[in-house]
Amino acid sequence: MNVHFKYLLLSLLLVTQVTIAQTPEKKPRKKHKNSDTVGVVSGTVIHLYDFREQLAATIREHRSEVPDTVVSDTAYTRFVNMAWDKLVADIIIENELEKRKLTLTTEKTIDKIMKDIPKELKTTFTDSTGVFDEKALRAYLKNPKPDLQRTKILDYYQILFEQQRLAAAIAPMARTEEERMKRLGIWLKQKIAKATIDDRRTAFGYY
Repeated sequence: MNVHFKYLLLSLLLVTQVTIAQTPEKKPRKKHKNSDTVGVVSGTVIHLYDFREQLAATIREHRSEVPDTVVSDTAYTRFVNMAWDKLVADIIIENELEKRKLTLTTEKTIDKIMKDIPKELKTTFTDSTGVFDEKALRAYLKNPKPDLQRTKILDYYQILFEQQRLAAAIAPMARTEEERMKRLGIWLKQKIAKATIDDRRTAFGYY
C-alpha cells in the first residue's frame, strides 16, 4: 500500500471517529397521528390525514411535470404549498357557502344535473344508436348503493354548482360566467389575506 494513501486513510478514520464522538445522539422521530393538527384556518382544523390526502392527490395530478421517478426537493415544496393553498381556499369557500346558505344537498345536485345534463354524462348514457337514456342516468345518480365513481361524479358537480352560486352572489352584476369567476378569485385572495391562519406544517416535516 502506498504510504501517503495509508496516512490519508488513517486521518479519515480519525476524523470519522471524532465526528461520531462529537455528534449528539439523535432523538427518535416523533410519531404523528392522523388526527394531529397541521393547521387552523379561521377556526377550522386541518388534520394531518386530510393534508396527507390532499398532498398525495396534488402529486398525482401533477406527476407528469416531474421528469424523474423521484420528486425533487424543489418540486416537493411546490406540491406541499399547492396542497396547503387548496385546503385553505376550500375552507374559506365552505365557510362562506354555509354563511350565505348556498350549500347543496345530493338531491339538489342531482336535480340541477338533470335540468341541464352535462355533455360528458349524456355521452356516457347514449347507446350505439345515438339514443340518450335519461331514465338510466337518473336511476344511476339516485342509486343508494355505495359506488365510488358515482360519489366522485356527484361531489364534482356539487362543488361546481356551489362555486357558481357563490360567484353569482359575490358578483351579481357580472354579465358573463368568466367575469363572475374572475371576481370570485379576487374575493378569495382578499378573504385569505384577512383570515386567521395557524400554519404548523414544518412541525410535521413539510417544507
